[in-house]
Amino acid sequence: MSFHASKRFQAVDEQRPGPKWLAHYRAAMPAYRRWFASEGELKRPGLAECRAALETHMPELVPFWENLLTLTQADAQDARLLSFYCPAPYLTGCTQSVWTRYTPTLVRNYDYAPDYCEGRILKSRWHDTHVIASTDCLWGVLDGMNAHGLCVSLSFGGKSDVTEGFGIPIILRYILEFCTNVDEAVAVLTRVPAHMAYNILLLDLQGQVRCVELSPVATPNVTCKPFAVNHQGDCVVTNYAMFSRSYERQQFLIGKLFDPLTSIESFVNAFEYAPLFTANYAQGFGTLYTAIYNPLLRTMEYRWPNQVRMHQSFAFFEESELWVEL
Repeated sequence: MSFHASKRFQAVDEQRPGPKWLAHYRAAMPAYRRWFASEGELKRPGLAECRAALETHMPELVPFWENLLTLTQADAQDARLLSFYCPAPYLTGCTQSVWTRYTPTLVRNYDYAPDYCEGRILKSRWHDTHVIASTDCLWGVLDGMNAHGLCVSLSFGGKSDVTEGFGIPIILRYILEFCTNVDEAVAVLTRVPAHMAYNILLLDLQGQVRCVELSPVATPNVTCKPFAVNHQGDCVVTNYAMFSRSYERQQFLIGKLFDPLTSIESFVNAFEYAPLFTANYAQGFGTLYTAIYNPLLRTMEYRWPNQVRMHQSFAFFEESELWVEL
């Protein structure tokens, strides 16, 4: 099946949520409301339960969440949605890996349906730390880096089980706002409940690498492996892992990571080609962008199909807008 679409991506610099964030909120909120109610509103927890969950697990975020409610004049339903506690389920793809030789670098492909990607790279300072991140869930994070050099990214874990917990983009936002290194981030991921299975890859300024496999039916599994795709464990086969060619992508990554002839340039470039790159947009599993995070230099590069590029850093961040042909 052929597929063609144009997708807008924006780089936005706004220290605190203001006119730019509010404009995005108003444009995106109708779709988020439909998603929130997709299983019936009664499936979502009440406002008191959402507040209690935030206060219990991520209390530092509560004042900021309350400020968002004031800024948006949110009613009770929108306040529940903005907590992203026990949200409706959703599936993504994604390939992510850390190049560990000489200059540790986190590289990831974000694979998803084009219509459901916010397409925003936001530079902010919501608390005491500057953060640059690809956003999701209005104030959450798909991947990003903070000024301490801590990098994070996510991929779906391949299992559709759902439990009580937060949408993972809000947890990653919490990590980038308040953590300085991998050890602190792992501590957050092992105590804050996520509602679905996700694989989180972490890299910090000291070159520490961790992969944290989060599952609704098991305790978090923390390893030092420098890659994560769309399955968990070594021998667990799921329909989603087969559909997304997760094992094939993993074997390709391993071959690249341990090939002495591979350079960082050829490693990063490999994310623009099969099997790591996929054009399956019609089925909601197409590569929308490649993100490259270098914690030593505090720089990042974003790549899109057809050789479209963007370079950003904490020292120099330029607002821009571009349209990408998929």
